Amino acid sequence: MDNLKKIFRGEFLALGLITVMLIIAAFYLFSITVRSSAGDDNSFWNEYYAPAESEYVSEVRGYLDELGYCNPGVDLTHVTDSDLMRTYTVIIHHQRFGNLSSERKEEIEEAVLDMCFADERCSFRIELI
Repeated sequence: MDNLKKIFRGEFLALGLITVMLIIAAFYLFSITVRSSAGDDNSFWNEYYAPAESEYVSEVRGYLDELGYCNPGVDLTHVTDSDLMRTYTVIIHHQRFGNLSSERKEEIEEAVLDMCFADERCSFRIELI
C-alpha cells in the first residue's frame, strides 16, 4: 500500500509540474501577443498617413523647384506620442538658403506650412538649413 501511495505522489507531482510549466508558457505567449498587437495601432496609422506624407513632400519639392531651388533636400520625420498625436518636422536643405534673409526664409517656411495636410492629430514644424 505504501508503494502505491509513492507512485501516486510521484505521478501527481509530475502532473503538477507539467501544469505549472504550461501555465507559465501560456502567460508568456499571451504577453508577447499583447506587446505585438500594441504596435499594430502605430503601423495602422503609419500606413494611413503614408500617402499624405509622400504627396506633401512632392508638393514641397515642386514648390521649391518653381522658386529656383533645384533638387532641394526635403526630410519629413514625425514623433508619435501616447495619444497618437503626431508632430512632424520638415527639414529642407539647399545650398542657397544660407544666403537668404530671415524675412525670405520666413516666407518660404509659411508657404511650406500652408501646404501641410490638414489633420487635427498632426502638427508641423519647418526648418530651412
